[in-house]
Amino acid sequence: MSMRRIAAVFIVPWIVLLITASASSGELTQPATVTPASPEQATQQAPLFIFLQEYFSSLAQGEVNKLAGYHPTLTPEQLGTLRDYFAHTVRDLHIDVRNVQVQLAANTATVSFFRTDRFIDRLTERHIEKSIQLSTVLEYGANGWRLGGLDLVAFALGSRTSQAG
Repeated sequence: MSMRRIAAVFIVPWIVLLITASASSGELTQPATVTPASPEQATQQAPLFIFLQEYFSSLAQGEVNKLAGYHPTLTPEQLGTLRDYFAHTVRDLHIDVRNVQVQLAANTATVSFFRTDRFIDRLTERHIEKSIQLSTVLEYGANGWRLGGLDLVAFALGSRTSQAG
């Protein structure tokens, strides 16, 4: 049985079930939700969508050691900045990634999506919601999918202040 067939039969139904369950029972029950633009893309690119779900869940939970594996270019200083960000800036982070569109080319994928972060600002205890349309490049290598740049963690690396927005 081919990997594509295995993904279509066994993995994709679980992705759809997780997405449907999280959307119907309240988006904030899981640390992160990833919703493809179409069911066909979820089927055709199942390993990529599994990677995205794992990545955004790790990001929402502030698992910096896991994030280091997804971002091989992060320096020790940047990892420290991320640890500080999760320890002192945000609490109860939930990430909703919607309308995920994938364009494949050789061993890279350009992924575009709409992302909403909901969290509590540790300094002010205010509930914050921030949304943005993003596009990023993933690279496929010996260890599977990895992020090609730092654009998905730039919020923490660039500025340590949070604002309602």
